[in-house]
Amino acid sequence: MPIDRDATSSTPRWRASWWSEMPPRILPTRRGLAVVAVAGAGFAMGATFGPRSLDAVVLPAGIVLLAAGVQLALLDSPRAERTTPPAGDPGSTRTVRLAVATDTPVTAVVHDRLPDGVDGDAAVTGLIGREPFAYTVTYRERGAHVLGPTTVSARDVLGLARRTFVLDRRDTVLVYPRVFYPSAPVGERLRALAHPDRGVERGAFDHLREYARGDSLRDVHWKSSAKREALVVQEFADDGDRRTVTMAVGAASGRADAMAEAAATVGYALLDEGISVSLTTPDGRLSLTPGDASRLLAHLARVDAGDVGADADVVVHADDEVTVRIDGTLQPFDPGRRRRIGSGDGDGWADGDGDDSSQGTRAADRPTSITEVRA
Repeated sequence: MPIDRDATSSTPRWRASWWSEMPPRILPTRRGLAVVAVAGAGFAMGATFGPRSLDAVVLPAGIVLLAAGVQLALLDSPRAERTTPPAGDPGSTRTVRLAVATDTPVTAVVHDRLPDGVDGDAAVTGLIGREPFAYTVTYRERGAHVLGPTTVSARDVLGLARRTFVLDRRDTVLVYPRVFYPSAPVGERLRALAHPDRGVERGAFDHLREYARGDSLRDVHWKSSAKREALVVQEFADDGDRRTVTMAVGAASGRADAMAEAAATVGYALLDEGISVSLTTPDGRLSLTPGDASRLLAHLARVDAGDVGADADVVVHADDEVTVRIDGTLQPFDPGRRRRIGSGDGDGWADGDGDDSSQGTRAADRPTSITEVRA
C-alpha cells in the first residue's frame, strides 16, 4: 500500500484504499432485515389469502424502511476531531478523546483504527454530534503510531438501516523507549565522566523554582519540597562551565529497540546529573541540556538502526549484545530496575522490575544519583 506524507505534516496518508474511496451506502441492519422478512411474509400472505395483509403489514413496513433510508440519505458526512494523549513509555495507559460533529445528531457506532504497538477498545456507541467519546489505550511498543481513520456507522432513529462513513482523520501518538537505571559499573563511569573534578565549587544560591522533568535530583531542596508538598529545585547564580558529553549510538539491523533503550538510559542519566549531551544517532544530531529529557526520548522513539561511527565520549552499540563504551572502556549494558517516565495520564513516577509496574514512589524514595541502581 503506497504511503503519502503531507508536506506540512509527518502523518502518513494512504493514497489508495478501496474502502475509504467507496461512497457511503445505506444497508439494512439485522432489525431492518427482520422487518423486510416480515413484509415479505405479509406480501406472500396477501397473494395467497387476499390484499388485507398488504394493508396491515406490507405498507407500514415499507413506510418505515423508506423513512429510514431518507433519514440516512439526507445525513451529511460527519467530521472527526481527535485529542491525542501525551507521549509515554511502554505500559503507560492514556485516554483518547474523539469528537464526531454532524449537523443532525444521530445514533452511531464509532470505531477508531488502532495501529500495532497500541492496545485498546476503540469501538463506542452513542449519539454523535454532541459530547465527545473517550476510550483508553495502552502503549506497548516504541515508535510514532498513527491513530485513524475513524469509521462511523450511523443508524436511523428506529435502527432499521445503517450508513457507514470513513473519516480520514489521522493523528500520531508517541511511545518512548523504556528507560532503566544504569548498572553500577556503567553508572560509576558515567558519573566520573560527567564530573571529572568534584572539588569545583558551585556558584552562590540564587532562588528556588518548581521541579521540571529532567532536572537533576541532586538539586532538589527536600526541606522546601516537604513544606510546599511539591518538588522544588535550587538555582545557583553561576554553576560554572558545565562540560558537554558527546554521545554516539548505533545498531545493527533489527536492533533499533535495544539501541534506543540503552541510549535513553545513558542519556537520561547524564541529563539527570545536570550534564549537557551532544547526541549523534542514525537519524541526526541533537544538542541537549538538563531539562531536555523529553526531547531525548522523543528523538529516540523514532530512531532507526544504523552506524554513526565511534568518535564520542560515550558510544552505545546494539548488535548481538548491547555495549556501552565510556572514555574507551567497554561495558556490557546490564541495566538495573525499570525507570518509569510519565506513567498514567499524568507525569507520575513509578519503578519496579516489571514492564507493567505502575505503583508510584515517593520523592524521598527515588535514587539520588546514577550509581544507585538496584533495590
